[in-house]
Amino acid sequence: MSRPRKSVAEIEALLLDDVRRQRHCDKVAYIEIRLCEPDEDSNGANWTVAVVDNGQCSREFAGAAVMVAMDRLQREFDAIAE
Repeated sequence: MSRPRKSVAEIEALLLDDVRRQRHCDKVAYIEIRLCEPDEDSNGANWTVAVVDNGQCSREFAGAAVMVAMDRLQREFDAIAE
């Protein structure tokens, strides 16, 4: 079954919103994703996180929050180039 597709900007916005809702991560500045070949490490999705600007959050909290959000969203959406 194929996943619904969203633009890179839409997925970045979803990721950022999800991360900012997690504990101690409301100040994460931005997240960028990049397209990639689907593989097991990306849950078969065609995108991965490329850049995270932690803003005023600790790197550890932001990193953990990004991993949780990315794992969930990779299972839900594939990216399309804009």
